[in-house]
Amino acid sequence: MTHEIVFASIEELSDDIRSGALSPVEVVDASLKRIHQTEPKLNAFLELFEEGARNAARLAEAEIREGRYRGPLHGIPVGLKDLVNVAGSPTTGGSPLFQQNVAHADATIARRFRQAGAIIIGKTNLVMHAMGAAGLNPYTGHPHNPWDLNRCTGGSSSGSGAAVAAGCIPAAIGTDTGGSIRMPAALCGIAGLKPTYGRVSRAGVMDLSWSCDHVGPMARRVSDCAYVMNALAGFDPHDPASADEPVEDYTLALNRGLEGLQIGVPSDYFFEESVDPEIKAAVYTAIELMMSNGVEAIEIPMPWAQVGRSINMGIVMPESVAVHKQNISNHPETYTDEIRARLQSAMTIAAVDYVQAQRARRWFIEKMNHAMRRVDVIITPTVPEQTPTIEEADTRPGENVAQKGGDLPNFTGVFNTTGQPSMSVPCGFTKNGMPIGLMITGHHFDEATVLRVGNAYESLAPWHTYRPAFSPSDPK
Repeated sequence: MTHEIVFASIEELSDDIRSGALSPVEVVDASLKRIHQTEPKLNAFLELFEEGARNAARLAEAEIREGRYRGPLHGIPVGLKDLVNVAGSPTTGGSPLFQQNVAHADATIARRFRQAGAIIIGKTNLVMHAMGAAGLNPYTGHPHNPWDLNRCTGGSSSGSGAAVAAGCIPAAIGTDTGGSIRMPAALCGIAGLKPTYGRVSRAGVMDLSWSCDHVGPMARRVSDCAYVMNALAGFDPHDPASADEPVEDYTLALNRGLEGLQIGVPSDYFFEESVDPEIKAAVYTAIELMMSNGVEAIEIPMPWAQVGRSINMGIVMPESVAVHKQNISNHPETYTDEIRARLQSAMTIAAVDYVQAQRARRWFIEKMNHAMRRVDVIITPTVPEQTPTIEEADTRPGENVAQKGGDLPNFTGVFNTTGQPSMSVPCGFTKNGMPIGLMITGHHFDEATVLRVGNAYESLAPWHTYRPAFSPSDPK
């Protein structure tokens, strides 16, 4: 029964919880048991709220029994990346610098989770200060990919990706500044949504880059991401970047299928020769499957897209320096050599270069909007190369020390530049058994269509039903 519970979807769990066939206490107990079975091999969690989670589960059970059912997340355990404030708990950012940084209040998203009846079960591991794509953290220990414990999870929401994929929790929160939700989602074989910039509040979430940071859900099913979005999305006056835009029920369009939709397929950059052949083939196969089920595919030339990541980094690095300048000056020993070198190098970026990057961003958004004028979404690979081992990523050479540490080639940062909603869903496996991610990107504030396409593809392909072989007795 435990195995069935831990790999069930939120929809499956919530139906049973609401009917009384399953208790939130059973769900939380199953989740905690799975976490204790898989830790420390996965190293996905930094802190567990066991007593609080069990108390919350008992309260949820009583509320539901009394007819006070709050919705699909009532009694569902979730994890929060350790950038998110939980009252009374330290928010560490995966760094020794913040081990005593105890939050005095919940972040908005933590509060909204509680209001929806969700049970916050713990804080997940991450790349130190959320600065890195491979998922490595020498201070907290590297999280391990449940599909192969020798391999990376992707980052920076590394623990969230590993925990969800391994069946520890049905859903988790990640943050995404250049791909930190979508890359671990792709490498761990789950769904991960970066909503439109400003759609989900960042109040009470540690900053990295104020104009590129996004907060969003990671889950084993696209529909589960929709349920989480229903609870979290919406205007928050405590977040200066929060968008006061109407929020719809993201579950309503999930089952409308693909008929009548137009998908854009870039003719360059995202499918150039440098993309791994197995990954490219898997994404093209997924596109063909969607075409045979009602979508029209339109080829879009996007040679200019290759500068999107450079613009992203031209904005992220100066803003990151603004966040870290005082701490790195006063406590440089609390940063890794790689992150310290990266930040110190960024301190030399001139103000005029930052302004030019922001101007280029506006140009880039206009180019993207024009390119997508005839399509509902564009489809690309999420990560263009196969999952490296932890050893390969940890020793990967770069042009300088700031690039060491396994940063992956990056398609995802293009859509942090634009702020569009962008989601990764599994679309196959490599010959060595590692997941491949397909990225679906839509128009601003149209998460509903992104989720619709992801859910429709999920209904046509089996990849989301696969489970990693990893277990406590796994010899790897």
